[in-house]
Amino acid sequence: MTDITAVEMSEAQCLEFIEESLKETLPVIQQQQAGRRVRRAVDGVIDTDKLNAAILNSTMISFPEGVSHRNKTIIKRTFLFADLSAQIKFPNEQDQVQRWEHMLKGMKAMGWTMFGNPTINYQESASGLLMSNLVLDIAKSMIGGLGGGLGPILKLGAEKAIEGLQANKEALKLYENNGKKGDGANFGLASCAQDSDGEVSLVMSAISYYTTSGNTKIAFFDKTSSSGRLFQSKGVFSIHADDYVKRKEDAANKFYEAVDKRLEMEFGI
Repeated sequence: MTDITAVEMSEAQCLEFIEESLKETLPVIQQQQAGRRVRRAVDGVIDTDKLNAAILNSTMISFPEGVSHRNKTIIKRTFLFADLSAQIKFPNEQDQVQRWEHMLKGMKAMGWTMFGNPTINYQESASGLLMSNLVLDIAKSMIGGLGGGLGPILKLGAEKAIEGLQANKEALKLYENNGKKGDGANFGLASCAQDSDGEVSLVMSAISYYTTSGNTKIAFFDKTSSSGRLFQSKGVFSIHADDYVKRKEDAANKFYEAVDKRLEMEFGI
């Protein structure tokens, strides 16, 4: 296991990181988008305030009752920025640690605070694992170490996320398509909760699975049938709307509007 020191960045460094990320990623995104713009999976006709889950690239996140519309927007847009910009900058398997570190910097730059040291763990053999159980167990292990009254909410959110995803064919298909790679798959699970002061806590767990035999087409709820390499990443974060200053919000909105609309979908669980 590799412990990654919680990122320390000044406000000036955060804004500089955001600007550099936009310069690096937007041309790539625009090139990928050429000729295939589509609407987001949920449009303005649906009352999205009643939807309590979302697919964000290859991560599934649940929103329990009490999370405001404002905080849902902050979570979705800052997370997509951190996740996708890291994926673009470090796309290869051998860059797993650097990708995770870059994502953590993206979260910090957008206003998130990290608790403890987020980690990434490498495992040589992953045969016979049930990916949904594994990613849920990782999330629960972090939730169990949290103090305060948000633990049960986060735990229930993570459990409902898995159940709801399995029951929603459209969301599951998008989730698996976004996570599927040429030699394996990526899956992420996140659970959040909002306290009485409006601060949001977020627990995130993720796995990346690779084989040497090409695309295994692993379904999220199927056991792996062949041996492969597995990376596990996890972290705990918090943010308050006051930390999401206008320059960060403008950058997150710009990034969000540019990305492939098929990377994001809200739905109910």
